[in-house]
Amino acid sequence: MTQENVFPKITRPDILVPYTSPLTHLSQAGALGLLHEIGGTVIIVDMVYFELTRDLEKPEARTLQAWVLNGLKKGSNTPIRLEKTETGRIFELARQTDPEVCMKDGGETAIVQWLAESIDATDNQTIVIYENGKVPSLIANRNMDIDIDVLTTHAFLELAERRSLLKSASNVWSKIIQVAPQTNPKIEAFTRRREVS
Repeated sequence: MTQENVFPKITRPDILVPYTSPLTHLSQAGALGLLHEIGGTVIIVDMVYFELTRDLEKPEARTLQAWVLNGLKKGSNTPIRLEKTETGRIFELARQTDPEVCMKDGGETAIVQWLAESIDATDNQTIVIYENGKVPSLIANRNMDIDIDVLTTHAFLELAERRSLLKSASNVWSKIIQVAPQTNPKIEAFTRRREVS
């Protein structure tokens, strides 16, 4: 019997964060580490990374930039996968002409594009964390054969508490609300599972 059979590979879900707000809010509450405690690799698209780091004077921007750069290092124990998109490529070309150019809803456009092109190809379970936006309805309405859980940031904190990674999701949520009172307070989640043949 090989060692692989004795110790089967432990797989943890990928964590897809399609917007900047969950990352910023988790960072502000000192809870960014939960992403890797629950999941394996955190996936963000190029436009979300740009939105996180375009103004390094914004709260948490430097912390998040360092977190992403550390996660991109080979062998990082907090791995991050930065996915390139066509939207990001076009945006980079536009910035060569005008460095101040902004792309309205660029992050959302890029993540919708990535979901449409890439999510079905993954073999790993995926958790999507969001606060608002089109991504949950896109996933709900798309015929995807994938294991995916879609949660609000608040629901993600509740999951962490149920897994004994937090003493109190409410305490962490209170920290988020103190700095971002407009944050979506709902605890919402839905699940889609692969069809078993």
